[in-house]
Amino acid sequence: MSPAAGRPSRTGRGVALAVLAAALLSAFLLFDSHPTGNWEGKLVIIPKGSPLPEVVGILRKGGVLPHPLAFRALVLLTFSGRRLHYGEYAFPTPPSAFEAWRRLVHGDVIKYEVMVSPGANLYDIAKLVEEKDLAKAEAFLATAASPSVLRRLGIPGESAEGYLFPDSYIFVKPITPEEILEFMVRQFRRKVPPDAERRAEEAGLSLHQVVTIASIIEKETGVEEEKPIVSAVIRNRLALDMPLQMDPTVIYGVKRFDGTVTRKDLRTAGPYNTYLNRGLPPGPIANPGFAALDAALNPSKVEYLYFVSKNDGSHAFSRTLPEHNRAVEAFRRATREEDE
Repeated sequence: MSPAAGRPSRTGRGVALAVLAAALLSAFLLFDSHPTGNWEGKLVIIPKGSPLPEVVGILRKGGVLPHPLAFRALVLLTFSGRRLHYGEYAFPTPPSAFEAWRRLVHGDVIKYEVMVSPGANLYDIAKLVEEKDLAKAEAFLATAASPSVLRRLGIPGESAEGYLFPDSYIFVKPITPEEILEFMVRQFRRKVPPDAERRAEEAGLSLHQVVTIASIIEKETGVEEEKPIVSAVIRNRLALDMPLQMDPTVIYGVKRFDGTVTRKDLRTAGPYNTYLNRGLPPGPIANPGFAALDAALNPSKVEYLYFVSKNDGSHAFSRTLPEHNRAVEAFRRATREEDE
């Protein structure tokens, strides 16, 4: 008889273990029960990277698992420890251990949608993430201006303004302000044309300046076909060393985001006052969408230097100051007639 004679084979031991595991699992599920007593909906948050004992502890302290042993057995016997998803879970009704395990394995977490519109600025986005209870607005703004965060994300300038691409984002708790910023900056990198930096250099601009121009375009007009024309006005004024005289830059500088600008604002010195300063402001004033970014790289071949609102969202463009003044007077007259 060989030395191995009489010993169970590896295959046999594997089958025996499988049968034992199935029997134990069946026993646990047989005695598994839902939480009893008055039940109010429970919310629990499983942090990223939580080991099984921590997950079990969170579920137990959250009142979700009165019998944590059954949950632990399910995880161990199904080798699903690494398949438990982090995030925020809602339990509106009492779950059994099996139901809690299934939800964590499937990742049935609460998802929060944050919709960033073209032209939204940092303060708008900070308000959005606070409304979703993802982060405090103050903490988000502080992180967006953190030199170390900006260096890591490869953002020039003093804040992440301009680099948070307008889009619909789905976030899962827990999440940090830095992670939110990283998601949005990553989307910006995906959406910006791969040759944008080269094309900017060919025009004598940095990519940061192109993003700044795009942000002004985004705030000046919502009419898509006008964006390349506004881009041309900005480029033409820069080439002639004329002040841009763009109201949205002044509004950003005084942090009055209701769209109004006063004569006092126009006379108040500051880095974003393009009535008093020549050239571009120090950085973007909003987060531009793709159309505005494309227009900043591809201005129309026109000689316009001025434009005025028609009060219907569109603008009248002019080449000379006298032409512009006539357009301004025409629209003022039309406005007075409408008010009468």
